Amino acid sequence: MADKGGFGSFPWASAAVLVAFVASTQLVPHAFEPLRPAEKARAQAPLDPDLDVNARLWEDPFAALRRYEIERAERCERVRKQTSQTLDIDCRDRVADVRDPQRMLAKLDRDHDQRLDDTLIILGLMPGADFVGAEEARRRLRYATLAGLLAQDYVPDNAERLSLLEFSLLEPASAPESATTAAGNAVSPSASAPVATPAQDKRARAARAKDSYVVPYELLSARAEHRRKTDADADAKGDKPRRYSQIALLWVDENALPNRKLDALARLTQQLVGGDARKLAAPGGVDTLRMPSLAVIGPSSTDALRMALMDLRCAADRKHAAFAGQSPAATAAAARCGSGVAGASGGLPKDLQEGYELLAGAEFYNSASTAPNSMISELSDQKLESFVTDQFNRITGVNPVRPVQMVRTIGTDSELIKRIVGELALRLPHQGRRVVIVAERDSLYAQSLVSELKYRLPDSRAKDQPIQVEVIYFFRGIDGVTTRESGSGSSAPPTKAATLEWPESRDQLDYLRRLGTELKRSESDLTRLPIGAIGIFANDVHDKLLVLQALHEDFSDRMFFTTDMDARYLHPRTQAFTRNLVVASSLPLAFYPPPVGASGVDLQAGTPPLRDIYQVSTYAAARRAGCRSEACKREERLALEPALQKPSVYEIGRSSAVPLSGYALEARPTPPGAGRSGAALLLVVVMGGALLAWPSTPAIRQARRAFLREPTADNQPQMDMTAIVLVALHAGLFAYVLASLIEFLFPSQLGFVHALLLASLAAFGALLAVLPSLLMARHEQPVSPDQPAGVDRLHLVIVLMVVAVWVWLAWPSGSAGQAVVCESCEPVAWLEGVSAWPSHLIHLLALFAILWTLDWAWADTLNQLRRDSDWLRLPRPVARPIVRSDLRQLASGWFEHVSVMFWRPGVGYSCDFDQLWKEYGERGEARPRAARTLVLFALTICCVGLLFLCLSEGQIPEVPVRGDDHRQMVTATLYAILLLLPLLVVAVADATMLLMRFVRHLNAGRSFYPDSTIAMFAQALGEEHKALWSQRFCAKPEERSKEGGGFAVHTLLDDWIDVQIVARRSTPVARLVIGPFVVLALLVVARSRLFDNWSLTPAIAISVSFYVAVLIGLTVLLKRAAETTRRHALASMQADLRWLAGSGKPLSDLVEPYKRLIASVENEQSGAFASFFDQPLLKALLVPLGGAGGTHLFDYLLLGR
Repeated sequence: MADKGGFGSFPWASAAVLVAFVASTQLVPHAFEPLRPAEKARAQAPLDPDLDVNARLWEDPFAALRRYEIERAERCERVRKQTSQTLDIDCRDRVADVRDPQRMLAKLDRDHDQRLDDTLIILGLMPGADFVGAEEARRRLRYATLAGLLAQDYVPDNAERLSLLEFSLLEPASAPESATTAAGNAVSPSASAPVATPAQDKRARAARAKDSYVVPYELLSARAEHRRKTDADADAKGDKPRRYSQIALLWVDENALPNRKLDALARLTQQLVGGDARKLAAPGGVDTLRMPSLAVIGPSSTDALRMALMDLRCAADRKHAAFAGQSPAATAAAARCGSGVAGASGGLPKDLQEGYELLAGAEFYNSASTAPNSMISELSDQKLESFVTDQFNRITGVNPVRPVQMVRTIGTDSELIKRIVGELALRLPHQGRRVVIVAERDSLYAQSLVSELKYRLPDSRAKDQPIQVEVIYFFRGIDGVTTRESGSGSSAPPTKAATLEWPESRDQLDYLRRLGTELKRSESDLTRLPIGAIGIFANDVHDKLLVLQALHEDFSDRMFFTTDMDARYLHPRTQAFTRNLVVASSLPLAFYPPPVGASGVDLQAGTPPLRDIYQVSTYAAARRAGCRSEACKREERLALEPALQKPSVYEIGRSSAVPLSGYALEARPTPPGAGRSGAALLLVVVMGGALLAWPSTPAIRQARRAFLREPTADNQPQMDMTAIVLVALHAGLFAYVLASLIEFLFPSQLGFVHALLLASLAAFGALLAVLPSLLMARHEQPVSPDQPAGVDRLHLVIVLMVVAVWVWLAWPSGSAGQAVVCESCEPVAWLEGVSAWPSHLIHLLALFAILWTLDWAWADTLNQLRRDSDWLRLPRPVARPIVRSDLRQLASGWFEHVSVMFWRPGVGYSCDFDQLWKEYGERGEARPRAARTLVLFALTICCVGLLFLCLSEGQIPEVPVRGDDHRQMVTATLYAILLLLPLLVVAVADATMLLMRFVRHLNAGRSFYPDSTIAMFAQALGEEHKALWSQRFCAKPEERSKEGGGFAVHTLLDDWIDVQIVARRSTPVARLVIGPFVVLALLVVARSRLFDNWSLTPAIAISVSFYVAVLIGLTVLLKRAAETTRRHALASMQADLRWLAGSGKPLSDLVEPYKRLIASVENEQSGAFASFFDQPLLKALLVPLGGAGGTHLFDYLLLGR
């Protein structure tokens, strides 16, 4: 029977396999497969004194340098052992000429015209620490810097090797030592040194190595392209050419610089482009030499910036002490800054003074420090630019003051916190909430964010909506990994024997676990506000990921937020706990191209999206540093300003970061709207067609007849009050759906209150449309049957006016084709898991399914009951009239005429079906059903609500929607479903319980039917035996006699008619169970994390299971009652068959026809008699379990996602 056509023939297993296949192939990104074959150890590179270090453009220059030093030491050791060989230039102990920084300018002057103003020297400051992650940071910085320069049409002179410079940066501690060092340096590098003993040679090498500071560098030149617009055009306009001819890019290790690191950087600059270097580059006189430009990208962190500012102030104090006479304050300041430095109170050494003067003319690009000026104590309440300019002016003594160029290419923490506070205001409900901040204690970056958030967040809420900020700290490096070697095995998958973190190791993982447990426990403390959001502030992304892993599962429905976009948040390995993470970022990972036809700089310029925002800021700094002309610099500044002035806010989705506000939302190209429009149109067509066309609903059909004033065949009122209410609800819901779709297509056009107004207006219009029927039903004056159908013109005009007003109120303002950017709205992203709109559309379908099923469960069962009365040739049931009575009479009437549970069967074996049907119809009419449904509805709401609150400990799951209007719209729709779903379940349960009670009463004995009913069934079996079928007997064969007598009211058709009635009555009732299961399936699918950050808590799962258990239990009981009817009927009919076989003519002629009746009873498969695989219950279960709902349950319960 399972292969019959219809609903049950749908291939659910095949559909599930298809869904799984699509999910695995389309929704899950696959890793790339590197195809490069393995190679043997590389051949020895040829020695080249100008290009020392092998390094690709994406490599860490310091790692390549260390690799080179190891290989060089091994090679030179082998060469030294072979005393017969002459040491090559790469193994000499003294600094080779090619590594002498003072010869760099001469090297850059390739055409010897002493014009180096077309040359740019960039000092790229990088962290040289050996902690884990530092090498990756250096790789990113070099990649970004080179990508920015290449985007400005520079190309490396050699893309596979780096050159080296060796500086002497140590400041002499005493005069004798300084003299000794100077004497040693005066020896010509080319002079032959006296032969030294091995011990002396070793000590000399160690001393020189201590003073040696090696800097890798690379050269880039402007690209020469065919048919390229030359820079001569810029010269004709009186401006410099846009590009430099060449760039020298030096990678400076911040950590390896001697203390007073800015002093060391000034010495490095002096040795590179100072007076001695200029003399070597211009032997004829330094006055004719045009100096190159200088740019500094860095420092690489806020801590390094603070140290540089302290060094700058100290240098200014030391310089000031030389001109302040014997001022105690100046002398004390110089002494503090020059501790351990010879002649500190006498001012700056000549080389250091010259170095600071050169740095004062450089362009500084701040690409890493995000701390606002107020968090940097060294500024003394000054702006960073003013402080730097003042201190450099104290050193150089330039008058008038020349401002030092400080260019910021990354936003400040204060701007990010403003965005986060705005996002919290959009997401948190208007109630008291607790915001938990998990921050690292040992960084100024995190402390700056925490202080700014604690300052701004409480002021953003009203006094009756308090926000409590709770800060929890940890130390940087939660995983306990310090060096690269110690972290080399951290990526290995955990073994099966791994258990919970043992609280004895250098990692802090056990602290995190206890932190999550304590926060979860605090949720049950009624004296504390519930947690609304959790923020994570840290420098190390891996620390953030560990905190997310520790807290995400326990607080999966809460808002998690952090700062600084990073590509690691988007990787599939982290998706389980980074999904729905809100990230405030001062820069995107990739800039949008300018609009078609618009003039502007394409900042991305073919560069792939970078890995983090510090790469992006370095990329932007390199692009701007590569500009020679002011026009080029201005264009770069104007192109970068929108991103810096409006920091972006993202939400991490399944495959990408979805922009929510700021530059990322406003500047992005207009997304295609075909998907939205198609979904909206499909929803309108499905709902409108199902309501107005096919299959429609009983109430809508009555409304159509009432509006067209069609007369009824039996001169009955065209509509009852229940149908009128249902029509108004249908119209209000359909209008609410249209309003939601308008807001879906044109965000911020219709608010929640506006949508409710439109729904109310539509319900009012529906009442106006059926007003004549309402009045006629009230006065009990039905339309005359001979009145022709038609529409009253005045009535039609009034309805059309209401429709016109509705359209005018709903029409979106502005141009329909114009893209709407709404920063306070819920985003639209179908399968990214960050948008509640797909869930809301499914909720609308569920709400429509509830009203549609209620309409059929109410009106159709009433009509079916009346049709069955006509079929049985019995009078239609009539509800008892409502009379005023006291409470006792009401209770008595409830138990006698309304209640199903207290409906008692008649006394005796013989059952008067006419009386039973009258009692059944009396309880099945509208008013008794409404009374029972409302009472059961109230009880169900109380029980389910109490159960939910007890299981959830009073915590209501958050609705993950941003923006007040959209949150109200989604929340109201969801709560309407949760309120109407018990009503639907109770309505279906009432119809099922009433039928089940009726069947049980029918099974209590043997029923007998009126003559009209028997005559109808006998006529259906044929004229030949009509009289025999109508003959009356006693109920039991042993009580029957040929003479008659006894209680002879039964016929041979009684049991067969019982089965027919049960099958006919249970067919529409058993079908009703599909509606609640469809709604439950839609709710389960809508709550899937495939769409948004919905949570499936145990309280929700148990509440859904309660409804499912009730429906399954009632259906099983109805099935058992129907099978009892079949069993009793077959037993009674077998006894009658034996009696017929023993009777004489003419009754014996009924043996064969009666056997066929018995066979039809045995094979009855309609209604509640259907087989297991054809049961509506099983078909209903396949709805939530065989489709996406089952996939989601499998994903949640078995995979724990």
